[in-house]
Amino acid sequence: MTIDELFTLENLNNAFHECSRIAHWKESSQRYRANLLMNNAELQDDLKSGEYRLSPTTSFDLVERGKRRHIEAPAIRDRIVQKILCQKILVPELTRPLIYDNYASLKDRGTSFARKRIEILLKRFIRKHGTNGYILQVDVRRYFDNIDHGVLKELVHQRVHEPAEVMTLIDYLIDASSETEKGLNLGSEAPQIFAIYYLSPLDTYVKTVRGMKYYGRYMDDIFVISDDKEDLKRLLNEMREQLARLKLEINERKTHITKLTHGFTFMQIKYSIDGQRVIKRPTHSKVVRERRRLKKYRYLLDKGITVEFDVHNAYKSWRNGVIKDCNACCKTIRNMDRLYENLFPEHEVYCRFGRERIIYNIYRKEQLWILEHAQ
Repeated sequence: MTIDELFTLENLNNAFHECSRIAHWKESSQRYRANLLMNNAELQDDLKSGEYRLSPTTSFDLVERGKRRHIEAPAIRDRIVQKILCQKILVPELTRPLIYDNYASLKDRGTSFARKRIEILLKRFIRKHGTNGYILQVDVRRYFDNIDHGVLKELVHQRVHEPAEVMTLIDYLIDASSETEKGLNLGSEAPQIFAIYYLSPLDTYVKTVRGMKYYGRYMDDIFVISDDKEDLKRLLNEMREQLARLKLEINERKTHITKLTHGFTFMQIKYSIDGQRVIKRPTHSKVVRERRRLKKYRYLLDKGITVEFDVHNAYKSWRNGVIKDCNACCKTIRNMDRLYENLFPEHEVYCRFGRERIIYNIYRKEQLWILEHAQ
């Protein structure tokens, strides 16, 4: 597919509407929309002439699952280019060879899917081998910062076979994702796809060459379940060699082999085995972080920075997520509900575990909002 076929005005317009669908209120999106046809025509000319260059990014820090990450958000015109490349070329080509148990940043995947899959694999393992097993958890040291551009280009060229001008554009996006020859910037769509695909040789080795059935990966968080501890130790050494070929290293502090009966933590969920049953509880850090967030909401509410409606929706989202992902969180939910009622006594909330009924009354702009939810 040539540059002319990729970046037609129709594709550019459709990509803009998809990129601005959630962030249509932003000033940059509105300014671009004001002269949409002219801006897309200029972008099209730059791409066809080979003069296209990335615009300056917007930098900010984001706290995700207790980790502070530095984000480089691209301009709207660059997001349009990456959207088209991902939809037409990168996603169809780079995701085709991925294994099923690759969970991050893919359609119909994500954290909930990863938690369901590890529970399914645990139950399959227990039915076949019993509870006398081990889990190897591997973490790659500073994964996004250490992805090598040369290795990534070689891997991409093995799968993507497009005209030279398109491959030059893809290589440019890889090189422009950091100031050095290593690293991908968080916040862009194309680097997410590159990061998912980068470890596919490791997935193929573990699943196909070593024949490990109980294997899964969420970006750079890897787990392998086996009944042979010595085999897992040998596998770990082999994984070090495979990662060295990709110019990556294992984070030894976060890499360990644990007996299944001792329990383990994956994706902010604590897993333990009780006979044939898999017990799932939220981690202590996840609960503490939510308690601190509720207290911060109380402060912001008193200062008039936020409103009750947003506070309630944020807590309800966290609460429903815990109930969905955990099967042993009754005590945690009740204690958190009690804290919520103490911090926000103006909210009338009645919660019952299992069968939930929330009656929430607030006044906003002299209107009464009554939300009832029954499950």
